[in-house]
Amino acid sequence: MFNVTSYSLNPKDEPVLQQLQNHLQYLSQDKKASIAIAALYEATEPSAVDFDHVCNRCSKFNKAIALLQNLSKPGLLAVARAITEELAVLEQLQGVSR
Repeated sequence: MFNVTSYSLNPKDEPVLQQLQNHLQYLSQDKKASIAIAALYEATEPSAVDFDHVCNRCSKFNKAIALLQNLSKPGLLAVARAITEELAVLEQLQGVSR
């Protein structure tokens, strides 16, 4: 997993991003993509998002969604960037091994 804290421009986000990083490492690529989409949407349309996303038996995912609520716009964009870059690298690596 890429270091989420390295992309944030807001130092106040760092403690939340560190917590989020701990949860993200246990999630599948699909769940990480969902987190990235939620973070990007929350960063661009914060008044329109109601985080109702709950996954039964997915405590790490649910905690990650909850942590997004505590991030600034730069923090949310940092999450989206780190996840999408990780997924892009994994896709390239899978393409090479095919």
